[in-house]
Amino acid sequence: MKDKPEIYNQDVVHHYQNPHNKGKLSDPDFSVTEENPKCGDRVTLQIKLDGAEISEVKFHGHGCVLSIGAASILTQMIQGLNVREALELTFDDLVENMGNPAKMRKDCASLSLNALKKALSGW
Repeated sequence: MKDKPEIYNQDVVHHYQNPHNKGKLSDPDFSVTEENPKCGDRVTLQIKLDGAEISEVKFHGHGCVLSIGAASILTQMIQGLNVREALELTFDDLVENMGNPAKMRKDCASLSLNALKKALSGW
């Protein structure tokens, strides 16, 4: 039997088990929910701005290791960025910060990034 590819690395598993910035903001400027209809993963991303800078970010929801781990990692990536910088982030940027897990589950890993783009697109 061939070895299965490693989908989850230690960083992603850590963020899944101990998510950073998980919770709800009391008065967010933006709140967007994305859902993966294929598996039922659901992530809500909430953002507070100070001018054009992301001053606070939280997420909540449920899902697999990749969707929750990615949301936790993304919130750390965007904290302190300005809106333009956050909108320029790509899926490859997120995957690189996740330690390059297998990309076969892009729908799960990209939920929070999709929410970010949707939230800030009208800014």
